[in-house]
Amino acid sequence: MKKLLLTLFICITPLLCFSQGMKIKWEDSYGREFSINTHTREFQYSAIARDKMSYNNRLDIGPEGSIKTIGNVKINYIGKYEGGSGAGKPVNSVSRVGGVVISYNNRLDSGPEGYVKAVGGLKIYYIGKYEGGSGAGKPVGSIKGTFGSVN
Repeated sequence: MKKLLLTLFICITPLLCFSQGMKIKWEDSYGREFSINTHTREFQYSAIARDKMSYNNRLDIGPEGSIKTIGNVKINYIGKYEGGSGAGKPVNSVSRVGGVVISYNNRLDSGPEGYVKAVGGLKIYYIGKYEGGSGAGKPVGSIKGTFGSVN
């Protein structure tokens, strides 16, 4: 029984370190709400009454079926020709929501590649590989702090 518990503990502990993510939420002047997860880049939104919505098709830059406009708010994505491993931009991730620009860490930044680096004026700082790790007790890639605000 002790071996089973120890094995379970060893398997779950690393998952807890990598599962930390922060959902950044903001809203526009009309009351539409938007959010993005800093680690998974999952984008969510809400609409207000009488909003017309349009979606990307296979000829658009964003992923097919993803939201393109919500009322007068345009959603932009990182296309395959401007992103990728060389550019450090995760393809098909949201790059702009109306006037709010979303940027991501590249391989030269201190945070993990592909994690959200900034949303508008809000900057996210991560524990880097040289300041964290098993000896320091700080999980690499977890959020160290934030500065600023989205709008």
